[in-house]
Amino acid sequence: MMFSSLAQAAGALAIDENQGDQYGFAYDYASISEASERALAECGGNCSVVQVFESGCAAYAADQTAGSTIYGWATSSDGGDAQSQALQYCSSYGGSQCMVRSWGCNSQ
Repeated sequence: MMFSSLAQAAGALAIDENQGDQYGFAYDYASISEASERALAECGGNCSVVQVFESGCAAYAADQTAGSTIYGWATSSDGGDAQSQALQYCSSYGGSQCMVRSWGCNSQ
């Protein structure tokens, strides 16, 4: 469950096994386990948590080339920086049409 007054915020990213259409992203949860559960529930079947974070922002980018399984993710204290880093990781793994699919920032 999300809440607004927190001592420490937690987030998680889950993606499907082929980085396809399914992903789940959660932020501002009380614990990593709660954020992970939410991300998995949002993602659906054949998904796993690939990133957790306890402060700042996170982003997930995926190559949009048909049949590609290339993706990247990153964390940073700044949302724009997390997005840029995720795109860079995606490209560095061979992605030619990388696009940010999801991003978010914990409030604490």
